[in-house]
Amino acid sequence: MLSYPFKFLSNTIRVSINPTFKKEDVIDQLGLTDSNRYSSIKNEKKKNEFVSSRAALSKACGQISGLKYEGKKPVIDNAFISLSHCDKGAAACYSEELELGIDIEVERRIMKRISSKFTTQKEFEVFKCSQQDALQFIWGIKESLFKLYGFGDLDFKEHLEIVSFDWDETTKKGWGMAWIHKTCADRPYEIQCLVQVAKMDKYYVCIASHRKKMDHFTSSRTQLREWEPSDASWLYELNSNPEVIRYTGDAGFTNEESALEIIKTYPNYQLYGYGRWMVIDKISKMPLGWCGLKNNSWGIDLGFRFFEQHWGKGLATECASATIEQARKLHLNGLVGRALSPNIGSWMVLEKVGMKRLKSTPIKEATSDFYLAPKNLKAWHGQMLFTYKIDF
Repeated sequence: MLSYPFKFLSNTIRVSINPTFKKEDVIDQLGLTDSNRYSSIKNEKKKNEFVSSRAALSKACGQISGLKYEGKKPVIDNAFISLSHCDKGAAACYSEELELGIDIEVERRIMKRISSKFTTQKEFEVFKCSQQDALQFIWGIKESLFKLYGFGDLDFKEHLEIVSFDWDETTKKGWGMAWIHKTCADRPYEIQCLVQVAKMDKYYVCIASHRKKMDHFTSSRTQLREWEPSDASWLYELNSNPEVIRYTGDAGFTNEESALEIIKTYPNYQLYGYGRWMVIDKISKMPLGWCGLKNNSWGIDLGFRFFEQHWGKGLATECASATIEQARKLHLNGLVGRALSPNIGSWMVLEKVGMKRLKSTPIKEATSDFYLAPKNLKAWHGQMLFTYKIDF
């Protein structure tokens, strides 16, 4: 089957699960290394599993003759792949952009007995589905992360952490965010991954993907880069100032740990390749605030937030301009920006960087997508929400 079973990234990843095939046709496609591997397998069941996984890979990427190995990890030139097999099941995936790992499993009752070896109670509680499904998904996700990492020596419990998971019981699909905390010479920093799952008849299929961290970009005085877990303290400090969040509708963070959770579960970099970016001073390397993009129902939003001591220095305009140029490089079609009418500084920035006011909406009519708390709706009574737009 070559139909995409997951919620996100269908335009970026190709997946094949349990394809129909003729065994002799697949064997004929094998390259020299895989032909030798196949010939060396004595067990007929394992031979069939080997062929079925290569058949799935052939459906996903179009060919298997170029399959090579880095250690035990299968690779092909100029793309990322992963494959998996289980009892009468096989799956494979392919992407030219994203690192991948995939796993297919049938139900295994042993999961509950061995769960303490690969998960924690905190991690288990993230999964709002049946106990058996949760344990199957946790195991499958971590198998996928292990394959994506590609350098072995991973402890499933210590090095692999699933930090969020959303499950749809109707579609039998779920997704979330996970981290690989193990580092090595080839992977010098911890990496964030998007993880997705699907329950298909008797099979549990899990996939992990990682989009390479974006290189930082600059304005005249600043550098902009992706948020990192080590940024939690400054993000907490930034949102602790009532003046900074006065016109945002945000409640701020209760503590530094809640700021860290936002960073660890933040999906935009992995989903879209862009997001809110940390702004640091080029010279002092001190954090100034953040500026960047957010994918919303009303469009891709340009937003910014800076420490109060850096207001009035032109930093918001400078970084918003740099962000617009980055958006052009990402081949986006345009951006929107929104600001409340009394937030003069913010909507003037939007105008300075070339955005045109599209509409003005009474705040009481904008509550459905502005996430306003009742106290803010009362405090902002009579104000207008200005919407700006720029097309590329």
